[in-house]
Amino acid sequence: MMGTRSPSRTHKTKRRVSSSKTKGRRKRSQRRLGRTYDSALSLPAVARTSARAIGWPLVGIRRVKTAFFLGLGLVLLAALGYWLFLTDDFYVYEITVQGNHLVSADEIFAASGLYGLSIFWVNPQRIADTVAGLPGILSAEVHCALPDRVTITVVEREPQVVWQRAGTRWLVDEQGTVLTAQTESGGGLVIEDQDGGPLHPGDRVDAAAVAGALQLQELLPELSAVRYTPQTGLSFRHSLGCDIYLGSGTDMAEKVAIMQALVEQLAASGKHPEYIDLRFKGSPCYKLSNE
Repeated sequence: MMGTRSPSRTHKTKRRVSSSKTKGRRKRSQRRLGRTYDSALSLPAVARTSARAIGWPLVGIRRVKTAFFLGLGLVLLAALGYWLFLTDDFYVYEITVQGNHLVSADEIFAASGLYGLSIFWVNPQRIADTVAGLPGILSAEVHCALPDRVTITVVEREPQVVWQRAGTRWLVDEQGTVLTAQTESGGGLVIEDQDGGPLHPGDRVDAAAVAGALQLQELLPELSAVRYTPQTGLSFRHSLGCDIYLGSGTDMAEKVAIMQALVEQLAASGKHPEYIDLRFKGSPCYKLSNE
């Protein structure tokens, strides 16, 4: 029995010794591996430091380039702004006017308010409306082009009759708008206004009287002038020596026909009228000079 236990204890002792040796070798291996691992980890740190040391100048160069181009862009933008707004190249100092005959180009230019205005601040529609408000202008169009070109094309009101008041003759369109003073003597029917003060461009006169005068101009081309008052409308002196009162409006053809029939009837009977009143065509009347 003793012989069998002894080898067993000896074997266990050897195993314990063997185990301690193994642990020692493992510790030494771990220490060696640790040193190797530490050494292996230290290499990338050096590499990263070197990369940062090399990368900083590249970042600085990129920043310098960015700042340079940004500054260059600001300088160019400032130069462009100076050229556009602080030089005379894009400011309007003269214009082209088309279609005008009665209204002068200077008057249109002054009314437009374009002088000294930057081409970039021109509002074509607003300027067209302003120009169309002139007494002699019916409509206007405005076109702009760089650097400073502006063209205004106008359609003028057409004078239809000459309206005389307070010693001045004015050109008047069919709507009764006073356009401009007559500077040249010309044909056409003159309406002699017996009432009222001086007229000015843009004033309005009786449009119904203008319409009636235009009809009389066709019906009685021998007429050179008619008189006008707000009370009696249009009237003229007949060759028989009597006044003919016609009123206003567009029914002059009927009134003239009645007038001619009455004149023939009175002349045939040897009567001399002082006046013939045709303002109310349904009830014409006359007064004889000897009554």
